[in-house]
Amino acid sequence: WRHIEGENMPLNRRSFLGLSTILLTSPLPVFSSEKKSAKRILVYGDSNSFGWAWSPEKDIYRLPIDRIWPQVMAQKLGPDYEVEVNALGGRTVKRDQKDGNGTDKSLSGKLFNGMVSLPAVLSENLPLDLVIIMLGTNDANSRYKNNPKAIADDLEEMIRKIQAGEWQSNTKFKTPKVLVIAPPLQPNETAYGDAFNGAEKITKELPPLLQEKCRMLGTEYINAQDFVKGIPGQIDRVHLSPEQHKVLGEAADAKVKEIFAH
Repeated sequence: WRHIEGENMPLNRRSFLGLSTILLTSPLPVFSSEKKSAKRILVYGDSNSFGWAWSPEKDIYRLPIDRIWPQVMAQKLGPDYEVEVNALGGRTVKRDQKDGNGTDKSLSGKLFNGMVSLPAVLSENLPLDLVIIMLGTNDANSRYKNNPKAIADDLEEMIRKIQAGEWQSNTKFKTPKVLVIAPPLQPNETAYGDAFNGAEKITKELPPLLQEKCRMLGTEYINAQDFVKGIPGQIDRVHLSPEQHKVLGEAADAKVKEIFAH
């Protein structure tokens, strides 16, 4: 269908063939941002970047978009930045979830493995000047019997994958910078039974390991725990409260401006 002077009119065979010829013979457009000078940022995260929320009354719901930390950051950064968010509840750095996890019983556990989906997510958001990663909470789930060093090593692999740039080797786009945000401290006792038994020790010991990895790899780093500590989270004791999202978004805004000030 095409829209002409307020009326919907079906394409006839001649116009359809003409349109097909144009589509087949015209050169592919070169991708460019509407704001050519705008810095493009991708946030790659889990439910705490999605804005996942839970309460006994509402069950699962999502916080208002403007109160989730990536959007808080975007609003403060202003029109010189474009922020894309790819955040999946249950996403890990490099671990398959069990099948049927998340919002659909038919979902494959491999979809939650952040390393598997990363190249496609990066490619669909080209061009990029900065990738922000905040992952690691779900890797501390008791089912994985994980440890801080293994999670830090997995994040190192993820950073190296971004820096290598193979996911955009067929383009002339430059490789983006990387900012790692160490995840919030995860208490052992939550509304989800024993899912996070042992997670508090893991997430407490993870930040210094990540900081050293980032120093070694030349990437940027902040620790979410430095900003959200002392502020009550949601009652499930896993997800950030709106107040925590606010301070984290403000911290991320300051860090991003520092990165691009050089």
